[in-house]
Amino acid sequence: MSHGVNLLVTAAGSELAFAVIKAARLASFPLRLHGCDMAEEVVGKHWCDEFRTLPPARRSEEYLRALEAMVRDFRLSAIIPTADAEFEILAGSRDRFRDELGCHILVNPLEELRRFTDKWTAHQWYVDQDVPAPATFRADTGSEVDEAVAALGFPLMLKPRVGGGSRHIRRIQSREELRTYLPTVPAPMLQECVLPDDEEYTAGTYRAADGHIHVIIMQRTLKFGMTNRARSLTGRPDLEDFCRGVIARTNLVGSNNIQFRVGPRGPLVLEINARFSGTTGIRAHCGFNDVEMWLTDALKLGAIRTPRIRERLVLRYMEELYVDL
Repeated sequence: MSHGVNLLVTAAGSELAFAVIKAARLASFPLRLHGCDMAEEVVGKHWCDEFRTLPPARRSEEYLRALEAMVRDFRLSAIIPTADAEFEILAGSRDRFRDELGCHILVNPLEELRRFTDKWTAHQWYVDQDVPAPATFRADTGSEVDEAVAALGFPLMLKPRVGGGSRHIRRIQSREELRTYLPTVPAPMLQECVLPDDEEYTAGTYRAADGHIHVIIMQRTLKFGMTNRARSLTGRPDLEDFCRGVIARTNLVGSNNIQFRVGPRGPLVLEINARFSGTTGIRAHCGFNDVEMWLTDALKLGAIRTPRIRERLVLRYMEELYVDL
């Protein structure tokens, strides 16, 4: 494609957008990068070739009209959404954008998105599908909390049914801590605490159009709810096979993320993110560019080659962008 790929990354001020843009810039084919956000001045604006403000996704009809105009004006080939508020709206519009506008929205089917966005619904699916996962209880009532504590003991993990970036997730050591923090968590759940802490992993997976599932395993530590330090691994075929088996049970397509820990019972799935994740840019720098892979499949740019993973240590830090006024 001599004219290259016109890619739009939405919510260009989000942390996920930064990760996707970093991976897109490493693509092996010509690519023109477009961004949009409901705010005018966001970091991603300065990382893109073109930028436009759009209405917030909660105003869905107005948002979709503005997005359609952007597709036509810039002849967009593909859209990667990065904001929670957009995923369901764009999953429901995916077929229309492809058939009427010739633009591919890289997003999972609506049913799969909903299943894995709700951690309780996802846990029930894990149980039904015999996917190893920590014991998990709803904690909406006092009797549910008592049942969870009796079954799990302390420490245990307190987390919300819906939410990302480890927001509201807390390790609870006692009844007193539970009484303090339980009211702060919306739609709370209590979950088995899987130890040891140094056996935390995040896996990027890509299910190609031909059905093959590619995997990168990264061992990590967290800080402020995000991956702080990570190491890409090439010598863990057992964990790669585990992740392939999990994704194979789903109807997920394209890029997805599995967060899991390895405890005495082996690997246990903490959650599945049915989308690109915050380590997308990190993965690309380690040889696993699932942004490039999904664009290649969607736009029929060629065959997906098995990624050649580089073992690398990744140290994350904060940075600023300075704009002269």
